Amino acid sequence: MTDTADIVVVGGGVHGTSIAWNLAKRGAGRVMLLEKTGIAAGATQYSSANSRLHYQLETLAKMALFGQNMFKNFKEVVGGDCGWNQIGYVVLLPERDVEPARKIVEMQQRIGIDARIIANDEISEMEPSINLDGIVAGCVEPTSGHCDGALTARSFSEAAEREGVELSISVEVLGISKRGDGIEVETDNGAISAGNVVLATGFRTSALLDQVGVDMPIDPIRHTIAVVERAPGISDGHPIISDHVSMAYYRPTGPGLTLIGVNDPLEGDPDDEVELERAPEQEVQVELASRFAGRYPDQADARLRQGYTGVYDCTPDFQPAFGAVPGTPGLFVDAGYSGHGFKLSPAAGHLMADLVLDGKTSFVDMTPFRVERFTENDLIPAGGGYDSRILA
Repeated sequence: MTDTADIVVVGGGVHGTSIAWNLAKRGAGRVMLLEKTGIAAGATQYSSANSRLHYQLETLAKMALFGQNMFKNFKEVVGGDCGWNQIGYVVLLPERDVEPARKIVEMQQRIGIDARIIANDEISEMEPSINLDGIVAGCVEPTSGHCDGALTARSFSEAAEREGVELSISVEVLGISKRGDGIEVETDNGAISAGNVVLATGFRTSALLDQVGVDMPIDPIRHTIAVVERAPGISDGHPIISDHVSMAYYRPTGPGLTLIGVNDPLEGDPDDEVELERAPEQEVQVELASRFAGRYPDQADARLRQGYTGVYDCTPDFQPAFGAVPGTPGLFVDAGYSGHGFKLSPAAGHLMADLVLDGKTSFVDMTPFRVERFTENDLIPAGGGYDSRILA
């Protein structure tokens, strides 16, 4: 027997749960969220969950600002906890990146973001133990910080349930197809007929869209996060550092601990088995720790703790696709965030609810991020700034 719903959201990560909550609080009818493993069981649980606002594209900067404001007021706006920790964010700039950074900061200030360019002496005042070899300036965002990805998704899902969303966990979506005026979702627990379906399914989105004849290329790239136990020298509250020379970022993750990740979305290994938990390779963790020690020389004796890996859903232009799927009325996509999706999840929920329920949004101009840009060969340019694959 076929079940029915007004809207089916597929994917229980921070995006799927945000979308479901936003839809339900707008009175969208019967909303079902389908997740094959568990809330935050995929990429979300391995996210560094940073909330920074340093983007070359104004649309993404606005979305990140919307998200950060929600994280800061999460209990009042959503309910529950997101693990917000405001510690600041600093970008370390080599000479080649100073002018692009100035343009970014000018745009940020114009849209109401607290950001500015700082000289090396101010960086040294903030972080006395930092080595500034190769660095000529920095950008600072004092309002930025990080959350807990899994906690955020669980809070979104609980808020969605309070609004009436039906969560179906351990239900795998096997296929989607056009059926009359709606979409039929085939699962391992039977079929669901829905007026609208939203795919927030990361890498798996490509295979599902293939079934309705839509090409959305996504490469799954597995990344390593190294976690080190710091030697004395820097505090638990050190800001998140994004290093444009070592192409790595460093953020505190608990008492005495710092996690280390990379800025390049392609610095990792392709891995189609995105649901598998894979231990990080020791040599990769050691190399990441060496980048950290190169920037903080007194951390040469920092000890590796247990790291982990997670998978980015990388599109050809490293930017997401969100919106209606051409040729399949009622089908929508929110995927392809290429490793920088957590901070955009509150805005994505708001945006997708607008698109599903109203057919349009005044929130941001989402046209460049449309699904069909890949077949049209109309990829999103970086914005005339950084010449490397930095997710900024």
